[in-house]
Amino acid sequence: MSSRNRAIQDTGPGTFVRAGEPVSTFELVPARASRGRELAQIMNFVRDAASDNLLSALSVTDNAGGHPALNPVSLSREIMDLGIEPVIHFSCKDKNRNTMESQLFELDRTGLRNLLVLSGDYPRHGFSGVAKPVFDLDSVQALKFITELGQGLQYTHRALCLEPLPFFTGCVVSPFKRQEPELLFQYAKLVQKIRAGASYVVSQMGFDACRQHELRQFIDEMRLDVPLLGTVLIPDVRLARILAKGIVPGCIMPVRLMQQIEDEAKEPDGGISARLERASRQIAVLVGMGYEGVHISGPGLGYAQIAGVIERAVAILPDWQSHVKDFLYPEEWKSGLYEKDPDTGLNKICRAPAGPDARGKHDSSILSALAGKLEHIMHNLFFTPGRAFYPYARAASRRISGSRFEPVFTYLEYLIKGLMYSCQHCGDCTLDQLEFICPQSQCAKYMLNGPCGGSSDGWCEVWPEKKKCIYVRLYEKAAMPDLEKLLERPYIPPRNWALFRSSSWLNFFLGRDHHDT
Repeated sequence: MSSRNRAIQDTGPGTFVRAGEPVSTFELVPARASRGRELAQIMNFVRDAASDNLLSALSVTDNAGGHPALNPVSLSREIMDLGIEPVIHFSCKDKNRNTMESQLFELDRTGLRNLLVLSGDYPRHGFSGVAKPVFDLDSVQALKFITELGQGLQYTHRALCLEPLPFFTGCVVSPFKRQEPELLFQYAKLVQKIRAGASYVVSQMGFDACRQHELRQFIDEMRLDVPLLGTVLIPDVRLARILAKGIVPGCIMPVRLMQQIEDEAKEPDGGISARLERASRQIAVLVGMGYEGVHISGPGLGYAQIAGVIERAVAILPDWQSHVKDFLYPEEWKSGLYEKDPDTGLNKICRAPAGPDARGKHDSSILSALAGKLEHIMHNLFFTPGRAFYPYARAASRRISGSRFEPVFTYLEYLIKGLMYSCQHCGDCTLDQLEFICPQSQCAKYMLNGPCGGSSDGWCEVWPEKKKCIYVRLYEKAAMPDLEKLLERPYIPPRNWALFRSSSWLNFFLGRDHHDT
């Protein structure tokens, strides 16, 4: 089912991507239960898929939507026993790094090696209130951690070097962002994820072929030699209405498509035939434009329906370009990375002109710009080697550290930074790398290496219409109009909790924080 001769390398036994073979997966969403009708339906789907051998793998979500549900590991074991490869969604939401490592040992021992690594959705429910979010690592850090485990990680001088744990890891990216900062940061973070070890990419759900083509072009332009799977969501009218209300973080339902689904729902079959036909056409378009495979999802669907969708897509693939027009929603987007091609409805090879007029307006007030320059000037004077006050600040730090004055000095530091940045006393400060915006106090997920995928129109998924995503603010404050500057941003390692409530200034000058790694 591929129109492209892309070299996909075999990655060993237990992985679902094979050289020269098309990829098709289906997403299973475990219920908030350990037994019952919903899980019985899932297992019926699994048995049918395993006997037919059409799907490459079945992916299993990890507390999707921020709701507690059956752990994906137990369900994945049953899937593997039935003879089909499972792909476990490995979320950062509920795990600190030690729990991740422990679970990776378990997965390796049971032969479950296909992972889709993602930040995860912010918790929405829990016993006696909303659960505490963890987000100890972001998705880039988690990928790097798993990659190093695959090489036999030794993370302290006292820890034994571990036996290599071989995992096949993928990541997620969303080209469906309306604002320039959100869009460019998605692409910049994708590059970081692949550098950290992601071996395949799955796009966020969406329905616009032009945006899907843009992602394909970007991966080709950057020569990121990883297979790309496009998500094909088959929503019923209930799910479509939820998406249209913006309840699902980072997911956009075009207004015109919502109206179309509402009309289709009035048909005698409830619109199911129209939804399945749309999915077949979208698969054909994705494969036609060069995607190595598809990731299909949707509620209440039986295996026979999914098999029919794939078979129909194969039949209409030679005529894929005629279906592009069914998946164009230009009214939904303010920004784009490439110039549009009016002949095909997709994109040209050349980049769109940089700047707010070309890819969506971004705000950067004069006051904000001046404040940012002043922060950089003061930081460079004291914290940059070779600059005026650096040697004196370093010498003073050596004298203060361990002295009776250290608690007073630490209190004064956090009094100043608390007033200016709502400092959380982490002792491992990243302000200088994030335009003096604190991710520990101002990002709900504490993201250090780029935004999660949950923002919408620049707003944080947890505080919509109240707080902007910190990476949108960072982009505006730094006045970054092009992708290349974002690609130059360095990787930031995880926060060192041993430094909590100690002086970040002393830790910096004495080489105890992440700046010295």
